[in-house]
Amino acid sequence: MVDKSTIDPGSIDDGRVENEGMRRRFAAQAIIDKLLRQQGAHPRRTRLARFLGRSPLGGNALGWYRGAQGELAVGALLAQLPPEWAVFHGLPVGVNGWDIDHVVVGPCGVVTINTKQHRRAGVRVIGENVIVGDRAVPYLEHAAFEGERIDTLLHAYLDFTVPIHPVLAFVGPKGVVRMGPENAVTVLDAADLVSWLTALPRVLTPLERFQVIALLDDPASWAETVPVGTGDGLMERFTVLDNQMRSARLQRLVLAPLEVVVGLGVSAYLAANLGIVLVGAFSGSGR
Repeated sequence: MVDKSTIDPGSIDDGRVENEGMRRRFAAQAIIDKLLRQQGAHPRRTRLARFLGRSPLGGNALGWYRGAQGELAVGALLAQLPPEWAVFHGLPVGVNGWDIDHVVVGPCGVVTINTKQHRRAGVRVIGENVIVGDRAVPYLEHAAFEGERIDTLLHAYLDFTVPIHPVLAFVGPKGVVRMGPENAVTVLDAADLVSWLTALPRVLTPLERFQVIALLDDPASWAETVPVGTGDGLMERFTVLDNQMRSARLQRLVLAPLEVVVGLGVSAYLAANLGIVLVGAFSGSGR
């Protein structure tokens, strides 16, 4: 599957990595697609709901929305890596629609990154267990599986060994505390991700690195058929939804003191009968 004759020696010398296949997928593309599909079936908010700052999200979409925010944040961090690094987003593992949030190929080998957003929550890693706040979560098992999936793929097609580094990256945690013995998965604050990556030992030659990139970039390497394109319009639509969420949050902050003083009934009356507009609640075609 990986043909060395198709690799441009010039690109190896100057560190360039062409972006032609799976690398065209942007951070959070898969989860944003799912979120927007669900939102398409969700009724639009009424004028009163927009005035009161009700969320535009429907059903269980809040988890997908937060997940997308986390993946976008990590994607922005990974974009700071030097040109010799290649970054992939949303690579499918062929199990019930599961994908790997981010896969990074660099001089160190391959890094699989499972992103979780738990802003202002304390994270403790005790041996093989991760506790967010006071709740145990199975994140280490998931991150380890993703590393094993990539390792299996590389072993099947390459004639050299590639180090695999599975990572669990938390976005915006109150802190990440590690206790007990080390495990196979590295757990860290996403803010430390780039410095951690670039400090890893350099073990792959440029040719080996490009062979790994070529394999991962080829859509035929993956068990599921996934869109290779750039997801035209997805980010624009997500940005609209994100702006609606921010506006709703601000609207609630503005109304909270009013509701305490005069009661929700007056706020509802003003919205329904007088068309009072606060912080753009009625601007645009917000859902």
